[in-house]
Amino acid sequence: MASAPQQDFRFGGHQTFALRIAWLPKAAAAIERGEDPLSNPLDGVVSLGLGKNMVEALRCWIDAYGVASKTDGRWSLTALGRALFGAHGHDPYLEDQQTLWLLHWKIATLQTAPFFAWELLFNRWNEPTFSASAALLAFSQEAERAQRPLSPISAKQHLDVCLHTYLPGRSGRSEEALDSPLSSLRLLRQVGTRELSEGRNEQVYAFDLEPKTSLSQTTFEFCLHDWWNRELKHEETVTLNEVAFSRLSPGRVFRLPESEVRERLGALSREKGANFELLESLNQMMVRRKQRREPLALLSKIYASEDHAHA
Repeated sequence: MASAPQQDFRFGGHQTFALRIAWLPKAAAAIERGEDPLSNPLDGVVSLGLGKNMVEALRCWIDAYGVASKTDGRWSLTALGRALFGAHGHDPYLEDQQTLWLLHWKIATLQTAPFFAWELLFNRWNEPTFSASAALLAFSQEAERAQRPLSPISAKQHLDVCLHTYLPGRSGRSEEALDSPLSSLRLLRQVGTRELSEGRNEQVYAFDLEPKTSLSQTTFEFCLHDWWNRELKHEETVTLNEVAFSRLSPGRVFRLPESEVRERLGALSREKGANFELLESLNQMMVRRKQRREPLALLSKIYASEDHAHA
């Protein structure tokens, strides 16, 4: 697995609830109205119509997905949260597939107290498949490295929350199928079972390594700038391999084939007034960024473009 810098990862805080489709729009609308349903879970129970544990989970997710943050003792929408879910936002009801890709990007590249399941599966895991036991072994190794207690139950619950975020429900009419919006990205799927040493079978999961036709070119560009600004802010050129495979990069987080990364970068380089260009140097492809751009400036282009799909 890919190495990562020493960092404190979270294995909980979500109360074992994955994100549900109505939560972010509902909480964002309440916050924009001047309410504060997340500071006191009992207030959230009344104003959001959720159980106390669900309000606590929503408080965790709205921060992790970059939609709202708590400052001076009160929750407020971030610039991204306002642009997406505000009264004049691009996708106030979370209906657009590009918003789901952006939410996945935000949580998989979370900088402050990131969740270890996302770090492991989307930034470290190099094999095309994995099993729960293999993932949980990595969980225990990380907890031991960080010298922090992690019970087997907490580890399994954390992995289950991540899996339920991306796996479709068991039936199209189940609550999980309806309530896990990122499952429509189809980044993970069940592909069979394997036998454990004690004779039991366990589920095997696979990443979708095919081209991501529902990921718009502008959303890819948004994430490319975001990654570059954060991880490579002093670099003008990087290798194509870094864009495709390095930790926290668009290619790795979205599980894009290298050929698709090359095609997308080539398309960006051919745009009028292109901000990127592809260069061949020492038998490898290089990517040059001509100037820094703030990703948020691309949001209007994402939702105005014709190359994106609705959920």
